[in-house]
Amino acid sequence: MRADTERPVIGLTYSSPVLSDFDLWRHMFNGVTAAGGTPVAIDCELPVPHLDHVLSRVDGLIISGGGDVDATRYGGDPDDPKLYDVNPARDDTELAALEAARTRSIPVLAICRGVQLLNVAFGGTLYQDLVRDTGTELDHSGQDRPLDAPTHPVEVEPGTVLWRWLGEQTHIAVNSEHHQGIDKLAADLTATAWSPDGLIEGIEHPDEPIVAVQWHPEVLWATEGHALRLLTSFIDECAATAQRQAETR
Repeated sequence: MRADTERPVIGLTYSSPVLSDFDLWRHMFNGVTAAGGTPVAIDCELPVPHLDHVLSRVDGLIISGGGDVDATRYGGDPDDPKLYDVNPARDDTELAALEAARTRSIPVLAICRGVQLLNVAFGGTLYQDLVRDTGTELDHSGQDRPLDAPTHPVEVEPGTVLWRWLGEQTHIAVNSEHHQGIDKLAADLTATAWSPDGLIEGIEHPDEPIVAVQWHPEVLWATEGHALRLLTSFIDECAATAQRQAETR
């Protein structure tokens, strides 16, 4: 593991009101630390003053899980009774953080809700409820199952950044806790992983350091080697990018 003075700083978005409902949040911070980074919390419940300045102080950005993205952002039905924990203020702040990271070429890892927000940010759409809208029988919601254990398999596309970060594994078992997912993939993004029912489980940008997964490696890292490898690879990418940028200043 790299020396403490070389540990990249990773900004992690979250929403403080949901902390009491998600007792596994601490695993995300512990996972970043175990992977070689220094986690810094960015509470997106309200607008963050000087957000661009905040992003100038980190080496990587993790957009974390949570409630549903505002359906009006992708032409969906904002009155859909299946929607929950919609927070337009959080959407605004995380989208601004994403834009600031892209401007500075800071690596981004988006997780669960994050993969959905990323797809919407680039012009894609979402299924507002997978069971109702696709008829899938695969348990994506993880009901009555602990989130720190795998629930279904995922197939990973060889040659992608995600594939390399996972140690060139093409089949892994992942955890899952979501009821929405990618419908129309944004034109500028590439699909990298799929669940057995055909749902896109991973995406990345072909020209920017942006990777996103529908599962929760930040929770699964303690028991599944591929999850810790993903986090470590992301942290390594953040460190390498920061070093390159420092050398060009």
